[in-house]
Amino acid sequence: MAIEEDRSGERLWGLRWILFPIFLYLAIGLFFRQIIQHSKFTELGRRQSHRRVLQPAPRGNIYDRNGILLAGNRPRFVLAIYLQELREEFADAYRSNTRELREAGRSFVPEEKRSLARMAVIEKYLDSVRPLLPFPVAVDRIALDRHFRQQPLLPFFLVDDLPWEVFASLVERLPPDSRLQLLTRTSRVYPNGSRCAHVLGYAAPAPVAPDGGQFRTFSERTLVGRAGIEEAMDRFLRGRDGDEILLVDPAGQREKILYSSPLEPGRDLYLSLDLDLQKIAEDALGKEIGCVILSDVWTGEVLAMANGPSYDPNVLTPSISQKTYERLTEQGVWANQAIQGLYPPGSVFKLVSLEALLRFGVVDRNTVHPCEGRTRVGNRIIRCPNHFERGPLPFPLAVAKSCNSFIVDNIFSIPLESFLDETCRLGFGAPTGIELPHETGRSLVPSPKWKKSRGYGRWTDGDTANLAIGQGYLLVTPMQINALTASLATRRERTRPTILRRNSIILALSPLGLNDDCYDALLEGMVGCVNYGSGRRCRLDGIAVAGKTGTAQVRDGPHSSHLAWFTAFAPAERPQVAITVMVKEAYEGRSYGGGSEAAPVARKILRKYFEKYSAERRQPQQGIFMPSE
Repeated sequence: MAIEEDRSGERLWGLRWILFPIFLYLAIGLFFRQIIQHSKFTELGRRQSHRRVLQPAPRGNIYDRNGILLAGNRPRFVLAIYLQELREEFADAYRSNTRELREAGRSFVPEEKRSLARMAVIEKYLDSVRPLLPFPVAVDRIALDRHFRQQPLLPFFLVDDLPWEVFASLVERLPPDSRLQLLTRTSRVYPNGSRCAHVLGYAAPAPVAPDGGQFRTFSERTLVGRAGIEEAMDRFLRGRDGDEILLVDPAGQREKILYSSPLEPGRDLYLSLDLDLQKIAEDALGKEIGCVILSDVWTGEVLAMANGPSYDPNVLTPSISQKTYERLTEQGVWANQAIQGLYPPGSVFKLVSLEALLRFGVVDRNTVHPCEGRTRVGNRIIRCPNHFERGPLPFPLAVAKSCNSFIVDNIFSIPLESFLDETCRLGFGAPTGIELPHETGRSLVPSPKWKKSRGYGRWTDGDTANLAIGQGYLLVTPMQINALTASLATRRERTRPTILRRNSIILALSPLGLNDDCYDALLEGMVGCVNYGSGRRCRLDGIAVAGKTGTAQVRDGPHSSHLAWFTAFAPAERPQVAITVMVKEAYEGRSYGGGSEAAPVARKILRKYFEKYSAERRQPQQGIFMPSE
């Protein structure tokens, strides 16, 4: 017996050595989780029992320079229901629907039956108000299931955008104890329809992206700028959303509000546009494909920016159908051609060449050129189709008549690198910096290095001649041409355009670099272009206009078409505004030219401008600079 007791003791000690590490491991693990990781599990508990709910703030209004509303908000009335308040009813409906199936021993898919149960409950509440609705209402079961899973604390919209009279009727007749709720939300509205569409852009609903915060966040879809100034100034216009932290039970139902902060509406924005001038610009452009820009030469403010074809942003908010999107895409309405279109400028670019010839001292007011109607560059003949005058041409007349041989024969006296640098100094090859989004950065001032890198061979004299008359590889935007025109008007190096209302004068830190005699000669030629040259369809009674026409050829796939350009500033002696018009031929067989198509458009707009604003308006004083931003 003694021997058996000794063996029993040995077995007990062996069991102790086995159990001791296990209890030690459990004790250490318990200590680690209860003491060391206490804060972590506390935070996990908070995340499971707390929810964050955001209420989107109304967007700020957008006005023109005179306080006329361009984009605002309208009330949107919604019939909604909170699904998290119906969980018990959903469960009762599910049990009722499946009881007979269980008793009969028939199989079913639980999730499918739960979905049908939710639909049955929602339909029951809708049936109570259907007699009050003048239109049929159908509930999307897929959308209902998705909302129940992902956004249970937010209202589920049964009818969005109720007419006011229907909303008022429901307010009076809806039972006080009904689970149905009448809510008011906001939608973006553009009271002028398609006016200013490419400048304004549009705002459309978008889900709020997770912010990486400590609580699960729920938010209704908020309006986000999708194009134009709505996109560029989105953060300014959106304001600050309302914020609530909720305590929820294990089923996810709201128990109480722990924290709440009110929403702050977005700030209002004033644009530089003048709606009266914008209407005239759009009407003058009509159904043509192209754009018009009218700007204040002293502030850089864009007073009108018309694009054709255009669109009505009201059809894009609060949502856009696939059919509508495809139709607008086919019409080619999305691009803002003023800042996104890249085109050869034709003869309007000769203003850069003429400025360079004057600045580098190659020509002056007294220069006379023997024009023979053509000039030879290598094996190529460049003709002067813009005028019939032959023989000696003085500088102002050569400008007015847009003489090709005058420019081509003299441009080789300027080193190519110096000519390219001067072109870039005047703002080409880089964005203008206007506050609108997606301004193209691909405008092109070709160079020998660029041509070689594209595999186009070496640079030739023909390339230099093409560049000097605005043809070849050169690509610009209408906004760049308008900025150049404003710079010539105020004799400064570069103008930065703005679409925002400013109260200060913007002057470039560097002057244009032309002495008075040279500048007056260039001005005389530009005035001559309008008075007796190709731009005479822009003449105004009593107001001198300094302008330049241009015609360029472009190829779109199998088609070849022309671009009609006109750019000018007025009054010539005391400039106030610069205008640029670009119209694209629509393959209708009509011959497009800057003087015949673009200049008349500019005339209508300038005439309206000077009817509204006196030509004797006080000029800004020199030496006033834009405050630092």
